[in-house]
Order: sequence, then structure tokens, then C-alpha cells
Amino acid sequence: MKAALILNTRAGRLAQMEAPRAAIEAAMRAGGFDPLPLPDGDLDAQWAAAQGAEAVFICGGDGTLRGFAKRLMAAGLPFAPLPGGTMNRVCTRLGLPDDPVAAAALYRPGPPEPMAAALLNGEPLLYQSLIGRPARMLRFREMQREGGSWWPLLKAGLRVLFRAPWRDVTVPVGPDSRATGLAAVVTLPEPGEAPALTMQLVRALGPLARLRQAWAWFRGRLGEDSGVVTLHAPRFVVHGRARRMRVSLDGEMRTVAPPLRYRLKPGALRVLPRA
Repeated sequence: MKAALILNTRAGRLAQMEAPRAAIEAAMRAGGFDPLPLPDGDLDAQWAAAQGAEAVFICGGDGTLRGFAKRLMAAGLPFAPLPGGTMNRVCTRLGLPDDPVAAAALYRPGPPEPMAAALLNGEPLLYQSLIGRPARMLRFREMQREGGSWWPLLKAGLRVLFRAPWRDVTVPVGPDSRATGLAAVVTLPEPGEAPALTMQLVRALGPLARLRQAWAWFRGRLGEDSGVVTLHAPRFVVHGRARRMRVSLDGEMRTVAPPLRYRLKPGALRVLPRA
């Protein structure tokens, strides 16, 4: 099976490896794939050189995978996500190891498996979106990872914790009712779960409660907090007071004009089978 390997060599894990392409392509060959010759460097150039492939291996962080999701959906190509970034939530959900070479060795040619995606105002989403002022911290996290100071990230975190409560997020939950909160987290279903998005709406509480909720979110247990309302639906519409709302898309911060329209697309992507 002809396959192309697209590498984001600037991603956190890949940046620490020597000759990652050679090692990953060797694992691909052992699994029954015939890698096409691709250049390193510019991701658009790698995608252009991948034309003619029957499948695409994409190695990078969650942001890299999200960046190719729309192209993969349009092309109808099966793909093999590989963990190459600092955070690899999409690959973790698929049961892949942290090592991209070991992950590549698990894939096999064969009928692909469906994988859900979501759209936020037309932009793809593969794992999770954070809505509200806490999403601002993700921009400073990226600055720190690129060699910047921790101080801006620390200041942003303290502002989130100790500023007076606000209600930035409003979500209609019925014909005549709505829920409000200071932030919300929208998460895609895991493989095998019911086809519905999960929204965890964080209510405005005190600094200690916000710190507790931040720790719960980091551990993936935000829904267990008493100050969080959990909703399930294939679509959500989110309103806000500001002209543009801060949101994250799989860990990358954006500002988007409300309303924010989230829509689940079951089976939008196709993932190669794994041994």
C-alpha cells in the first residue's frame, strides 16, 4: 500500500529525535506500506508531494493533526495519526504509544475505521475546545514552549484565578432556558461512545474552586466537579458578551466571533487499522 509520511519536525517530540523520517518509514515498511519520497520542512509542500498516496501518515501534535483534518475529509484519504508533539491527546485516545516509531509499527493496510470529527464555525476539531478567558493561557503556553519566559503564563493564570467572577459563556439548553458560566469545555466522544459532544459548563465560583476545577480539567475529570454542569448533544450553540470570544482548538488558541456553532460529524475521518 503506497503511503506518505508527513512530519512536523518542529513538534516537541520530533524536534528531539535524530532522523525521525528514516526510523518511522522503516516501521511503515515492516507493516506492509511502501513510503513515497517526501521532502522535510514545509507542511504544504509535503502534502503536495503526497498526491498519489493511498494513505497518509501524519506525525505531530494535536494541532498538526487538526490542521490536516479538512484536507483529509475533502480527499477521502485514510490516515494514520502518529504522536510527535508535546501533547498527543488524539493518539492517546486511539490507544497509541507515545513513541512515534512504535506507533507507526502498529498500523496495517486494510479497511479503515471511522473516526469522528467536529466543526466549530466550519473549522475542524478532533479532541477538545476550551471556551472563555482561560483559553488565553494556551497562547502563553505556546510562547513558553518556544523559549519564552514562564512569567506571562503565570500572570495569565493568576488573573483567571483571582479576578472577579464573570459570565462569558451562554448556552441555550431548551426553548426558553439557557445556562451561563465563566468557561466551557467541549469534548468529542471517544471511540465506541455514543455519537454526541460533551459540554462541561464551569459556573462562576471563587478562586479556590477555580483552582480545583483547573486541576480536575488537567486530569480529565472536570465533569466530577460540583461546580460544573455537563451537557450532551450532537450540536451546541454558544453565545458571549464580547465581539470575539477566546477559544482553543485542540490546544491552539483562537479568537472567534460568536455565536460559536459546534457540530459533530461521526465518521468524518478514516483511520488505518492497527495490529
